[in-house]
Amino acid sequence: MDTFTLAALLLFIMGGVTAQVQLEPQNAVVLQSSDARFNCSTRQQAWTVMIWSLNGRLALTILEASGMLNSSNHFSARDYSTAGESKWEFIIKNVSRNDSGEVSCQIQGSEPVTTGLSVQESGSVEILGTNWTVMEGDQVVFQCLAAGWFPTPQLFWTVADTPVDQQLFNTSSVEVGTLVNSNSTLMFTAVHNVSVTCLASIPALITPQHSSIFLVVEKVEKPVHKDQTVLIAVIVSVIVVVLLILIIIAIVLCCKKRKRAQHTQKHRKKELRTLGKDRGRITLVTLPTPKVPDVVKSNQEANNHYGTLGDNGVRKHRHVTIV
Repeated sequence: MDTFTLAALLLFIMGGVTAQVQLEPQNAVVLQSSDARFNCSTRQQAWTVMIWSLNGRLALTILEASGMLNSSNHFSARDYSTAGESKWEFIIKNVSRNDSGEVSCQIQGSEPVTTGLSVQESGSVEILGTNWTVMEGDQVVFQCLAAGWFPTPQLFWTVADTPVDQQLFNTSSVEVGTLVNSNSTLMFTAVHNVSVTCLASIPALITPQHSSIFLVVEKVEKPVHKDQTVLIAVIVSVIVVVLLILIIIAIVLCCKKRKRAQHTQKHRKKELRTLGKDRGRITLVTLPTPKVPDVVKSNQEANNHYGTLGDNGVRKHRHVTIV
């Protein structure tokens, strides 16, 4: 009689006994090639047989009286029972992706209790290139490759041990057979020397895998600008003084020009006034009168010309000229 038949028979014989069974952990996640461990316990003291199954196939049978019946290199168990509780640990050694699925524990008189097993694979992670040396202010681009993972790994970055916001880098993945390769690109502006780290993680990993490089940033020597504040202040002061002097000179010249114009206008008015007076004045001019015959003389007297006779017998005439 094979083990499976024996186990089934024992469960049928003891079917009238009821038991409360607890299975832990729920939905176990382990890395490939490691061991998966599950605990099945009950406080029912009168149990006889415990059966462990993987994906519906019998994996291990445990008798309460004698222990394991069919252990192997892949399946084994360990007894952790106490006085008040029966507890057995089921161990799947060197798990592979094919072991992923359902794990169940059943004690006679109870329904099978089931949990899940997920076997995952961790691959490699690497930042392409080596340590960088750039100038301050340069844009730097880092590329991280995670190859041979299952399921798709989560990639993230740290700069100087500070997590980088996910919006600052891009990640893409592609399936290669039964595994996944992921690629992530990070870009930022170089400011100072920092360490840059790319990390890859899956649920089965306690600590993420990582790759790091060091970024060396050389300072850009900028020309030293002397403080020109004092010089500018002096120049502005001189310009202001010169402008004030020019304004004063312009005002003085304008005043002189105005006075000169007023003086010229006053002088012209005076000349015009003098000229007007001269035009209204009567000027007497005395002209010598030539000696003429008596006939002429008598005619002149007849014409009532005004005249005087000089000592030498020459008559002088006075002509009135009105200017």
